[in-house]
Amino acid sequence: MAGGTSSLDGKLLVAAIDFGTAYSGYAFSFRSDYRLDPLKIEVNHWTGNGSQMMSPKAPSSVLLNPDKTFKSFGYMAEEEYSSLVENGQHQDWYFFTKIKMRLLYKENISRADTLEDECGKPMLGLTILSMIIRYLKDDLFKRLEQRGMPLRAQDILWVLTVPAIWSDAAKQFTKEATEEAGIKSDDIMLVYEPEAAALYCRFQKMQNISNAKDDSNLSKKKKMLVFDMGGGTTDISIIKIISEREIHIVERACGGAFGGVFINEEFIQWLEDVFGKDMIKEFKKKHRSDFMLLIENFETKKRLIKPDDDTPICFQIPLSLKASSEKVWGYSLEEHLDKMSKSSVQVKKRGKLFIKSSFILNNFFLPIAKDVFEELRKALSKHGDIDCVLAVGGLAQSPAVVSEIRKYVKDIPVYVPFDSSLAVVSGAVLYGHENNIIKARVCLYSYGIQTMRPFIKGDDENKKVDQEGETWCKHSFRALYKAGDLVKLGDVSSYNLVESFEDENRNHKRFKPIRCVLFTSKEKDVRYVTDEGCKEHGTIDIDVPEGGFPVHYECTVELEFAGTEIIARLKDENGTKTIRLEFMN
Repeated sequence: MAGGTSSLDGKLLVAAIDFGTAYSGYAFSFRSDYRLDPLKIEVNHWTGNGSQMMSPKAPSSVLLNPDKTFKSFGYMAEEEYSSLVENGQHQDWYFFTKIKMRLLYKENISRADTLEDECGKPMLGLTILSMIIRYLKDDLFKRLEQRGMPLRAQDILWVLTVPAIWSDAAKQFTKEATEEAGIKSDDIMLVYEPEAAALYCRFQKMQNISNAKDDSNLSKKKKMLVFDMGGGTTDISIIKIISEREIHIVERACGGAFGGVFINEEFIQWLEDVFGKDMIKEFKKKHRSDFMLLIENFETKKRLIKPDDDTPICFQIPLSLKASSEKVWGYSLEEHLDKMSKSSVQVKKRGKLFIKSSFILNNFFLPIAKDVFEELRKALSKHGDIDCVLAVGGLAQSPAVVSEIRKYVKDIPVYVPFDSSLAVVSGAVLYGHENNIIKARVCLYSYGIQTMRPFIKGDDENKKVDQEGETWCKHSFRALYKAGDLVKLGDVSSYNLVESFEDENRNHKRFKPIRCVLFTSKEKDVRYVTDEGCKEHGTIDIDVPEGGFPVHYECTVELEFAGTEIIARLKDENGTKTIRLEFMN
């Protein structure tokens, strides 16, 4: 598949995997159903916590056996690991959580990167991610077989969601993990999460959207800002609607580390403040099931907080934590909170903790939301013609968060789909069916290669090189794309490469690959690859032809932004072929 675009010829089903920091899941739809009703999308549901509760997403947790083979995923992994911990049998097992945030939100990514499990034991991150994707893939096949609809691997196109601000290395890592999970490269597509959410919302009728006033759909809007609040980060994208069949992504930004995971961490730190860090550490170790239920209770109830309603929210403090703490203190939890002057918190019978909504909002939400709302303000000031804001992701279910968004956007309407947490995975399915609807995307960086060009007046004298009777400027940045440019699907930028091996000192290089280094910068105009902020981004290797390169070799290298990925092609006297772009260390 070239650059993330694919033909659906022969495909019977599109399946999307939304691998999140906190929760993951998958959805799918048949080609035949899509033609009749695009929104006939099935989302897998998971059962957890020893109950019959059904959830469209499962925790992004994985448990491995002591021999490092896969054991379980999601709720089952958390329950089984909690049981192992409480019985003191967990040391040889491997349990991983928050994989996406720990592994892929980094500047430099390598196939050799490892993650430490809960006990500090390392495992290759690529292996862990591929295990999760393989499990989700196999679960879909099992589900289809149970319905009497077995499909072959080649019948399915897979779409994986990725944050809009992910690096090319993070996207390459994800694709390689998917291939390691048993899905062929030609059957894989990537889609940016805010774009998927926007596609889904545009298909929705207004009666399925919160704050809607009419019966039409969002296709009448010409420019919308998508505010995607996930578990680890918030993505901000601005989407321009050119026509029903053409969408341009004119802004992609990151609001920073604002997501459900960080709000939960603030709550855990508060628990440590109240009960003591050592006490919470011991509670988590000896009564992990109780700890997980407490965090899940907070996860659910934090979304109920309303901006102008200070009704106390009830949290059941587990008896195991209450009893052990009171034994250490020598007095009751009520007395302990009085001594700490926690006026916003009340304790009632059986350890029921009532915390004022305003306290939760002001202490757990807003302090970490400052940066994301600043990014929102910048995006709004840059684009003054936005018709509406789409709030999606798990935190979009929080009236308090949506209220804060409305304070910033003022008169611009804010729409929230009722199933906002599923907008991304459902939109990814739609993208799989219509992956050519995104016609252009804004370029986040300037991309270029290092070249030697004729030295001109004003160039850095330290970069002057005399060679073969001419004066050259080394370390020059040859721009292929510039930051802020709108790059259309299929646009190609190319550069010519000339290599001479006549010199005896260079003749041996005829039998070594030619490596071109790709550089990036956030600046629009870059002069030298040594400029501040200009970094090595990836490499393009031209393999040695049989018999070595000719003494005088000329070729053209093309870069194409196709879909969410970059592809490279080589044109020389032997024809045209796709060549590898390497973004990982």
